[in-house]
Amino acid sequence: MVGVRRLSGAGRGLLVLGAALLLVNFFGIALLPSLPSLPWFTVSGNRPELPVGSYDALQTTQLLNQLANGPYAWLAFGLLLVVAMAGIAIAGIGERTRHFGTAGILVLLIYAAVLYLAAYQYNQQAAGSNAAITIGYGFVLAVIACALIEAGARWPSPVPMRARVPTAVRR
Repeated sequence: MVGVRRLSGAGRGLLVLGAALLLVNFFGIALLPSLPSLPWFTVSGNRPELPVGSYDALQTTQLLNQLANGPYAWLAFGLLLVVAMAGIAIAGIGERTRHFGTAGILVLLIYAAVLYLAAYQYNQQAAGSNAAITIGYGFVLAVIACALIEAGARWPSPVPMRARVPTAVRR
């Protein structure tokens, strides 16, 4: 086909690695209880609206749904799942695409911004409140996984060279 942009083997490997990291980050504890839990965010302080503790991917999504009063965070979580599945599909098909990993990074940044703004808002409402949000290793791993998906989806395959015409053999 004319104009088809193929992925290299390294690009496919990055796609699969990024998608696997993202899926294990989401569901690793449910599938393999022996895996260590990597929290996405840790909430501290004394505000009842933001319960104190460490939150993994699913717990962060549930907390965001409570803060937003709706299922909006589940839509964002679904988009992150689509990014992971698209990474696997793109690796299987081998076509170069763009912006799946970028969409995942943007969703993750929205997660962090909403939690930070919620803590800031609750700190402004009452004197003496000290709600704080810290980013955990699980969140950083999710961002790295999305970056690997984006890098792998853009990695071109080497340009095929034309076959050389064999030279005549002198005897």
